[in-house]
Amino acid sequence: MENDFLYVMLSGIIQGLTEFLPISSSGHLIMIKDYFNYDIQDFSFEIMLHLGTVFSILIYYYNDIKKMLKPSKENFNNAILVLIACLPISIFGLIFKDSIERNFNDITYLPYTFLITTIALFLTKFFNGKKELNIYIVLIMGIFQILALFPGISRSGITISTLLILGVNKEDAIKFSFIIAIPLILGAALLNGDFSLSIISFLGVFVSFIFGWFAIYLSNILLSNKKYWMFSIYCFSIALIINYLN
Repeated sequence: MENDFLYVMLSGIIQGLTEFLPISSSGHLIMIKDYFNYDIQDFSFEIMLHLGTVFSILIYYYNDIKKMLKPSKENFNNAILVLIACLPISIFGLIFKDSIERNFNDITYLPYTFLITTIALFLTKFFNGKKELNIYIVLIMGIFQILALFPGISRSGITISTLLILGVNKEDAIKFSFIIAIPLILGAALLNGDFSLSIISFLGVFVSFIFGWFAIYLSNILLSNKKYWMFSIYCFSIALIINYLN
């Protein structure tokens, strides 16, 4: 599979775009895997593709991340918020790891999970808050982030939507959602990643990095222009198509 050039390139493009556009990278990767008739339970390649999108975040938010690493009371508080945001999904994922992996590639669940993403995204149309992040908001968001363990539910979509619905301002919502992806993806890579993949697979990682950077840029523009909710139309369409085909 890793040496299938077309599959690797398509997966890299899709992972890069859909990790940050709120339309579920895992859901789309399952559709691609189903199209190529790959029915495997090894997630090493998918995890490596996620690493490409980590580099996208590091490049796009380089100045913000650099500033956050400087010792200060504000940055310590920010680090606590990141920790709180990551704990629920990390604990849940470790406890139910086997069950999640066993059902991960089941495409029959996708119409329902894409529908959940659809609803979350559509609701953002009605919210335009100005609150700053706090422990309670981040904890609620972290709990809802658990849903992203199920393919079809976008991690960025569910976290940004939750923050917006809870009244957080757009800039903080999208930045925080993307930055907390760094420890989550790195943790998953350390636990499950296979760093001995082929050259073609690493090319896929590079492609996911390029398209991931573009997707972050596009997401920021759409959120700033109050068009973020429109992704709900796409997710709803995907849910209907998958339901019809299966």
